[in-house]
Amino acid sequence: MPCRYSLPLLLSTFSFFASAQENRDALLQEYRHLDSACVAMDFTNLPLLLEKGKRMYEIARVLQIDTLVLNANQLQGQVLESIGVFDAALKIHYESLALAEKNKHCTHTWRSLTMIARVFQTMGDYEKSLEFGFKAKQAAIQCKSYRDTIYLNYEIGFNKAKMGDWAGGIKLIEQNLQVAKNISSSEDIFFGYDNLANMFFESDKPEKALEYALELLKIPEAWEGDFEKAQVFQHFAEIYAKLKDWDNAQKYQQEALDIATTLGMNDWIYECYKVQSWIDEGRGDYKSALKNHQLYLTLKDSVYQDQYKEKIAAMSALYELESKQKTISLLEKDQQLKSVQIEEQRILMLVGLLALSLLILAIRFHNQWKTNRMREAFSQDLINAQEQERQRISKELHDSVGQNILFVKNRLQRLSPAPEAALVDSVDAALQEVRNIAKDLYPNQLEQYGLGSAVDSLCELAQESSGIFASSDLQGIDEKLSREAKINCYRIVQECINNTLKHAEASAIRISSNLHPDKVELVVQDNGKGFDKTLLEQTANRSFGMINMAERIKMLRGKLDLDTGVQKGTRLTFSIPISA
Repeated sequence: MPCRYSLPLLLSTFSFFASAQENRDALLQEYRHLDSACVAMDFTNLPLLLEKGKRMYEIARVLQIDTLVLNANQLQGQVLESIGVFDAALKIHYESLALAEKNKHCTHTWRSLTMIARVFQTMGDYEKSLEFGFKAKQAAIQCKSYRDTIYLNYEIGFNKAKMGDWAGGIKLIEQNLQVAKNISSSEDIFFGYDNLANMFFESDKPEKALEYALELLKIPEAWEGDFEKAQVFQHFAEIYAKLKDWDNAQKYQQEALDIATTLGMNDWIYECYKVQSWIDEGRGDYKSALKNHQLYLTLKDSVYQDQYKEKIAAMSALYELESKQKTISLLEKDQQLKSVQIEEQRILMLVGLLALSLLILAIRFHNQWKTNRMREAFSQDLINAQEQERQRISKELHDSVGQNILFVKNRLQRLSPAPEAALVDSVDAALQEVRNIAKDLYPNQLEQYGLGSAVDSLCELAQESSGIFASSDLQGIDEKLSREAKINCYRIVQECINNTLKHAEASAIRISSNLHPDKVELVVQDNGKGFDKTLLEQTANRSFGMINMAERIKMLRGKLDLDTGVQKGTRLTFSIPISA
């Protein structure tokens, strides 16, 4: 009997293991296919990349192959970092680090540390990025991946510079550039020169930046393609523009634009238009500068809109995945809570003490909040009252005083067939002065034609009265803002123009806007002598103009940013939520 059933049993067992092996091979093949597809996509479809990365992770967990899990995690972390979900990206990279250290995967250990350092660098936390950069470097040394330490030292040097130690950061990069030269690593040499050029450019040393940037032309073998060429040429154009070498700036800007246009690289095309605007402005061709600046803003807004839609789609996909996981987690927690016995007396006592503390804090917070709200309401009422009073006085001047002066003029002309010319001119001048004062107090053009037209009139008046070149581009802004917001924006722009005419000694002033899905940005920029911001901070409380601007922006729940320096011109940017 035993011999009778032994052969079918063996065949059945063999069939089971063969089927399992086939399923395993199919999963492995699917993983490799997904990995190849992700490499080919090169971060061009973030929602699909996130979906494929999640599937790769699930396959790797089923196959129980740690290296595949780590590769899938690295992809997911990079996508999450790209869409700005930094907490989730860090969580995945920390999970990878723990798995790599547990299984003593040397290479994946330093790679995970490098990814964590990069996320913190993207977030602007250079101190944490520096900490993990050092850890990654030590792990790479233990792995004997000495060449990779060159890249890590470049990143460490960058973080040092961003933390204020520019000399130390630049020195470290220069040292590692020499190491790259010693081992003839053209790729690392390229990155070294590129990093140094960028850092000297950011630290306002364009001559030194140009010196290192020119070295890139000597190693074209390190350029991976036209993308890098467009990037290098565009940076050359920026450096030469900074040095006011307009001919070379124009040469490299045109080459970068030609490559970017051929490849359809819109994110580089709008950067080329920006540099072209600088060049035109430097050559005194303000009309062309304004045209290219408008092209830059239009294309930049289009690119940002496309990127925003893609990120929203990726975040939606992430939200759906997280919602499923949270539902499962909640069910598990509910099951656990049913089996837990709570010590009611202790918890009640702790809750009572906590509630009392929270009540005291809430009362203090409410009082402070109420005081702040009263202050804000007073400021808003004061500004609103000012605008109403200005409107009333403007109307009175126009309808009453202006009409009376006009009546005097007509009466004078009737009483005398040939009235004294000087007297008539004096009456006309008085009438025009009353009209100008009324218009300055409250521009009816703002009500009739909108903010863009009113600001255009301000620019024309400034140009006629002072000779300064004044231009504005506020297309599409009126549909985004309420009546109150447009009045306040007009007053802020008016104050900025007056400040420029009084103090800046500028030859040009430009007012422009950037439209975003959730906010509007207005930028007032001049090429005047600028000033020391620290002096403004010391006198800000005594400057009625700055107080008025700050209060108006606070009313609109907006933000104010001032960028200036001695002999650097002045750029004031204020952003307002769309709902304002």
